[in-house]
Amino acid sequence: MTIFSKKIIFEILIAIFISGLIVIFSESYIFSKIFSFYNIQHLTPSFADFRSYQALPATVESGLNPYLNHEFDPWKRPFNLPYIWFFISKYLNLSSEFNFNLFVLSYISFFIFFILRTASLTNNNIGYIIVIIISFSASSVLALERGNTDMLIFSLIFAACIVKKFHLSLSLLVFASMLKLYPIFSFIINFDKRKKIYFSLFGFLIAFITIFSNLKYYFYNTHSTFNTGITFGIRPIVLGFFKTIERLSLDFFGYNEFNFILIYIIILIFILIFFFYFAYKNINSKNRNINFIDIKNRLFLAGSSVYCFSFIFFSSFDYRLIFLILTIPYLTQNIYREKIFSIVFIFLSSNSLIFYSFAKSSSDFIYVGLIVHMCKSILFLLILYELTKFYKFFYSKIILSKS
Repeated sequence: MTIFSKKIIFEILIAIFISGLIVIFSESYIFSKIFSFYNIQHLTPSFADFRSYQALPATVESGLNPYLNHEFDPWKRPFNLPYIWFFISKYLNLSSEFNFNLFVLSYISFFIFFILRTASLTNNNIGYIIVIIISFSASSVLALERGNTDMLIFSLIFAACIVKKFHLSLSLLVFASMLKLYPIFSFIINFDKRKKIYFSLFGFLIAFITIFSNLKYYFYNTHSTFNTGITFGIRPIVLGFFKTIERLSLDFFGYNEFNFILIYIIILIFILIFFFYFAYKNINSKNRNINFIDIKNRLFLAGSSVYCFSFIFFSSFDYRLIFLILTIPYLTQNIYREKIFSIVFIFLSSNSLIFYSFAKSSSDFIYVGLIVHMCKSILFLLILYELTKFYKFFYSKIILSKS
């Protein structure tokens, strides 16, 4: 495969064409109907999430703190991402609608192109079709409708997985982590040698230092932190549990900080037991180590680590499920039962927004929410189970190795 092969040029043109249609017709009737089908409320002006970035220079230059009072955001939402976005927005002049749309078109184009690249890496028709189907899921459409920069992070992480030079891969991950916090979990893709681990940890430290000063705002200003619907993670599960008790008028276990932490820790302990049980079984199995530097495996490590660690530590909106697209090339090779279940639950979880369209009453939302979070939790355990198979490599090459 050459960089400028006909197939890649065709995929680039397709990506630019589709993203162009999205940007040009984002506020059209047709797109509104598409969003409505996925149970997505279309916000105007379009690309609502990125409008917050666009408004940063105006808010900052007016003397306001965007983390406390983001006056020029169309919805007055406090900013919740690293301050580096102020400099990006200012020096790219994103206040200009033309520059704004061009930038959105660019990172949507990269996102679509790398999805097509992911599909091509499956090396089989079934895998290719699965990638395309999941790419049309509600989580992907939500990311497109909001213009969410998770699509940009997706592209940076994909590029970090496929480049052969370690320092370039590390630089891409550090930059992605400076844009948003969670890409730090993808550093694991370069943990095949101790020296790379040390460099990766240093890169992580650099990224963390640049975002540390405003770290608390990333959590408190994020709506998903308090949302229990179109989100995934331990936090929304626990909050959903207390909301269910409240709606059912059950007073035996009310919400308070202690009870929240207690349930959170119990779930976390179960996850740790689950992981180390299967990791131990894999260490003592006769199966060969997984080829750690294979692109499919690196993509799986990147996508699954974003999902699993976000599930444990954050409360993330469903558009972050787009990273599970990266796991499909791995899941569609040497298919067995657990991999089939993983693919099924990726599809179900990625379309959970559609499930909520069937809820008409508060009790309906309880039952739908229970089903949705059950799907996402089962998916988490299935993906975590696959991750334990990589632990044998870490144990033999990193922990036991002296070099």
